[in-house]
Amino acid sequence: MQILNIKTVKRIKANKPFLEKRLKVKIEISGRKIEVGGEEYHKYIAEKVIEAMDKNFSIDTALLLQSEDYVFESISIKDYTRKKDIYTVIARVLGKKGRTIQLIGELSNCELTLSDHYVSIIGPAEKIKDALNAVISLVGGAKTSKVYAYLEKARKRPLNEDLGLKIKVKEKGQE
Repeated sequence: MQILNIKTVKRIKANKPFLEKRLKVKIEISGRKIEVGGEEYHKYIAEKVIEAMDKNFSIDTALLLQSEDYVFESISIKDYTRKKDIYTVIARVLGKKGRTIQLIGELSNCELTLSDHYVSIIGPAEKIKDALNAVISLVGGAKTSKVYAYLEKARKRPLNEDLGLKIKVKEKGQE
């Protein structure tokens, strides 16, 4: 069994039967420690969901991680800034009335939360890189207008990456 140290045990304790049924695992809570038991794949997903809930995501958003298309990332603001006053940087990420973090989420099609000095993101695998880059740029001192412009541009660009799954059609005369 994997042991997790969680700050917000109350939410997990309140939703324990639902989580156990939905994630197909056994959850044991002892103080702030949570043990997850079950098959390896289900344990891995449950750990990610519990970690996301600990970072202030709603249970519905955290359960999106059951899909292979969604990814969870969490970065420390302290790792990307040289400023001593971390609260100024946190305020930049939040914006007035939380508007900046909300707009980054809307433009990148991701969900973002701010917990302590961590920015956590849940979103589609192809969009999470854009949200991460936007947050890192903002923390590094970029103007919010530049960050929004980057996200607008990223939103419009198609995915150019060929994963090799497309069927190549031969044109007439080619063999």
